Parts: sequence; structure tokens; C-alpha cells
Amino acid sequence: MKMVIIGNGKAGSSLASMLSNEGHDVTVIDINPSALERTQNTEDVMCIEGNGIDKDVQKDAAVNKAGIVIAATPYDEVNLLCCLIAKKLGAKRTISRVRNPEYYKQIDFIRDDLGLSMAINPEGITADEILRVLITPEAAKVEVFEKGKMELVEYKIPDNSPILDCSLLEIYKRTRIKFLICAVQRDNEIYIPGGNFILRSGDRINIAATHKDIEQFFKMCGSIKDKVKSCMIVGGGRVGYYLTRNLLAMGMHVKVIEKDLEKCRQLAQMFPKASVIHGDGTDQDMLNEEGIRDADAFVAITGIDEENIIMSLYAKNNSNAKVVTKINRESYVGLSSQIGLDCIISPKYLTTNSVLAYVRSLDNTESNIESIYHIVDNRVEAAEFRIRENIPRLLGIPLKELKIKKNILICSVVRGRQVIIPDGNTCIELNDSVVVVSKEHRFSDIREILE
Repeated sequence: MKMVIIGNGKAGSSLASMLSNEGHDVTVIDINPSALERTQNTEDVMCIEGNGIDKDVQKDAAVNKAGIVIAATPYDEVNLLCCLIAKKLGAKRTISRVRNPEYYKQIDFIRDDLGLSMAINPEGITADEILRVLITPEAAKVEVFEKGKMELVEYKIPDNSPILDCSLLEIYKRTRIKFLICAVQRDNEIYIPGGNFILRSGDRINIAATHKDIEQFFKMCGSIKDKVKSCMIVGGGRVGYYLTRNLLAMGMHVKVIEKDLEKCRQLAQMFPKASVIHGDGTDQDMLNEEGIRDADAFVAITGIDEENIIMSLYAKNNSNAKVVTKINRESYVGLSSQIGLDCIISPKYLTTNSVLAYVRSLDNTESNIESIYHIVDNRVEAAEFRIRENIPRLLGIPLKELKIKKNILICSVVRGRQVIIPDGNTCIELNDSVVVVSKEHRFSDIREILE
């Protein structure tokens, strides 16, 4: 499919790389020649220097032939105008990044008039991701499928865990909990494990189950933690706004530290129940004075990755808080894990995952992709498919009889309100929601899992 991306910043360049690697014909428009040169030297994309709101520039990019135009500049107004112009020029679908909370809440009202197919709010998505982790503090990451009915949770096995040196088959047999360990990271290796796989200390495992069964799993492991009741947030930008709003709605005590005085005033006015502190979160004395040692959670979400990492390390070493760190730079994600930061949130990855799910869903109509998540340092993909039409080679056949490609695992089937953690006798049926975890494959159609 031909795609045009307007804006070559962090989000735009990440989208260009991802969509190009997926085999799409990608053109990038930006006014910054040096940024375009970097992209052209590293990615198989066409680059056009110019302003995306100029219809002549869009004509040069052949948006009239584009299946999707994505506007990802730093400015919401520019993105919306770019999409409107692209639609007028004949683009089939348009996607706009909309970050301003005031704009985003109006999107449903004006979507049709603007011709928007999709609006993405990276900060809102990021805040939702952080909230899920705080609700399940034992987890490093929590992804949800089928509107929250099933969760995929990342957990690092500690030295004293009762599941150490046990095969997965042994663990499944001795417990009545319905869960499935569907991916394991050990050192730098990734495994899609079978029943004979034996768990070791330090393994990062991804567990598929309902929220209730996830809690039972943590109780079995002796890893259950107290619920988060208080949260210290450093960074009062848009992610801080959405996260504060969400946490207050859940009845949590929230303290926000922000060094921009005007942002502090705005947050204090919008959220009178929150404690808003004007100060520098990298100041360790300030963190101590504001009670970091007593906080149940600490979230570093400033716009500077290095500051977030330093603050998070201090919180980890000087409190019992659940520590969440926002990092955008890809090279820092692995490094942060190596130095002991377990819960890393990347708005860039979350945004690209949302777009990727939408793009792949356009490739077929019979088993549409509902959502996609990249887990285990972005090296494993979990995709949710909705079975909308009869597929004779797949439906009504026990999983043990299906010829499924290697390094692929069907980790859950949601049927109505029922969540099924499958075994060999489970069959997939029409209208099921199916979550597939894969190490080496990327799918737009569930039939592609079959040999």
C-alpha cells in the first residue's frame, strides 16, 4: 500500500521505518532537510522536502494515490489541516496525531467533517499504559485484549520463586489457575516455550490470563504487592495531565512535581485534589522532602529520557515504590532494563503499534486485527484477531491437529464473555477473538499462522 507520512520527528520516523519494513511504499514529507537525509540514509523510503499543508507538496507526494496519509507533525492544527487537504486531494484514509486534550475530546464530533479515519493521542495512550501497570504493581508491563477481558503481563522471576526449576507442564498441573506462559526472555534469548520448558531465576515471562487469574498467579508465586494508593509523578506535561486525571478518578492520592511554574498553575487549577509542587524532580533533597520513601508508586515522565532514568534509579534504590519510566529513545530501552529499571514505557512504540494494527486490519476482512502489541523488548508480537468469516482450515479443529508454524502460540480465545486459555483440545469458532503470540512472524491474517 502507498503511504504518505507528514512530519519526520520521533513518531514520524518510527512510523516510516515500521511501515517500510512491513513492505509498504512510504513517502515522507518534512521541512527539515537534515532529518530527511537521516531517514533516507537508513530507510527504504522516498523523502520530499516541503510543508505538508501545501497542496502542491502533497501533490508531489502523490497523496491522491495513497491508501493512508498520516500527519505526525508536533502541531495538532497542522496535522488536522494536512489530513483535510489530503482527503480533498483523493487520499483514501487519513490518520492524525492529536495531542492537545482540548482538541482530542472534540475529535468524535468533527471526525467525519475532517474526513479522519483515525486520531491518535500518544500521551493519552501512554497514560493508559502506565495506569494498567499501577493497577497490577507486580507486573513490568500489562497489555489488554478484548476490551480488558484478557491480559498479557510481563513478570521477572525472582530468586526465591516457587516456580523456579519447574517445567511449565508441572506448573500447569499443580495449580488450578487458568494461565499460559507464552514468551520467555532469558539473557538475550527469546523463547516461545513448550510444556517441557524449565523456568530459571531472572527469566522475564509473559503470562496470558484474566485479571483475576493473574492475581492468583502472583499469590501462588508469593509476589503479591499492596495496591497503589499514592503516586508521585515527575513531569506535568500532557502525559502527566492524563495520568493525574485517571489516578484521581480511581481515588488515589497524587503528587505532581513540575519545574515549569505556568504548568504547575494550570494543573493545580484543573486538579484541586492533587498536590502540585513547583520544583526540579532531579533534586534528590526535594524528592525526599516530598515523601518519595512513602510513595506507593513513582512515575518519571519528563520530556528528557536521561532525567527520567536518573530519577527512576534513585526512586528504586531509596523507596519501595513501583517505579515507571518513560523513555522515547530506542537505544536507552535495553540499557535501562540492564541497569535494573523493569517498567519502561515508550510512547513511540505505543503509537506505532496502534497504527500498525489499523494498517494490517485493512489487508483483510475475514479475520481483522483488533490490536497489536510488541513485547519482550519489541522482539515478540502479540496480535488479536476477530474471526468474522468461516475459515475451513482453522475453525472447529482442535489446536493439536492444526499445523501451526514454529515459534507461534495461540495464548487465548475469547468467546462472548468467556476467556479460554487453550489446550490441545480447544477449537476456534466463528466470532471468537484470538490472541496469537509470535517470535519470527508478522501477520495481517490469522490464516498465515498455518503451514
